[in-house]
Formats: sequence, C-alpha cells, structure tokens
Amino acid sequence: MVNFLISAAVNAVLILIFFFVFKAVISGPTRHRIYEKFMSSFAKFVVYIFIGSVVITGGTALILYKTNYVAYINIVAPALVSVLVGFVASTVPVKGAGDEKIKP
Repeated sequence: MVNFLISAAVNAVLILIFFFVFKAVISGPTRHRIYEKFMSSFAKFVVYIFIGSVVITGGTALILYKTNYVAYINIVAPALVSVLVGFVASTVPVKGAGDEKIKP
C-alpha cells in the first residue's frame, strides 16, 4: 500500500510538472487552437485520455516485455501517461469566450 501511495504522489507531481512545462513552452493561442481542433468537449477529453493511456500502456508493456524489464511496468507506464495527461490538461482554455471583453 505504501508503494502505491508513493507512486500516486509521484505521478501527481509529474502531471503538475508537465502541465506547467507545456503551459510555458506552448503559447496560449496555440494551446487554445489545439483544444478547439481536437478536444472541444469534455467527452472527447476523457475519450482521448483513455485511448492515449491504453496505447501508451500497451506500447510500454510490449517494450518492457521484450527487454525483460517487466517488473518496472507499474512504474514506467503511469509515468509516461502522466506526460500525456499534463499535455492535455495544459491545452484546456482557462479563460472564457467573453473574458477579454469585460474590463473593470
């Protein structure tokens, strides 16, 4: 149970790190265009995260089985999925459509 909690905490930190890295590297308008083009709704957001997680975990499992490092699958696969989650979360717009029009 302790290993699970440590792994969950590390993955949460990785998600936050990659969220802020992608937010700093990719400009706001570009992130917004990515979100509008691919994930214009929460349902698509969830589906893309699921499909990406399955592909990343499957690919990681295949690679780790071929290289005989299968013992590390529960560490490596979630860490790689954290990169995807951080990227997708960083593309979600933080301002509404009318936020720029309202100036105090």
